[in-house]
Amino acid sequence: MAVYVLRTWKAKPGTWREFQELSHQDIWPAMEAAGARIIGLWTTIIGEGNEVVLLTRYDDLAHWERTRTWGEQPPEGVEPELWRRAAEAVRKRQALTESTHARVLMPSEYRTP
Repeated sequence: MAVYVLRTWKAKPGTWREFQELSHQDIWPAMEAAGARIIGLWTTIIGEGNEVVLLTRYDDLAHWERTRTWGEQPPEGVEPELWRRAAEAVRKRQALTESTHARVLMPSEYRTP
């Protein structure tokens, strides 16, 4: 059964554009090559400032876990250079943030995206 990961970051002020670019240009192509589906990326406009929210779909919990190995061997079907670039971008993106938190969610049987 599919799972969704809702990840939030507290971004450092002024880093939203670079955060987006690292995600879109370098991280997401590797994630999507590994079979993940990026649903969307948002930033808060009302509420606690500098919050970034990402929602991603995975086939199951094991699929999500296979994509957590930045810097190691890429998941099956992902070219090593694509994975290396993504791992480097993840490190750069981490430097743009103060904290992060992930929640792994199971969808309702009534309103699955």
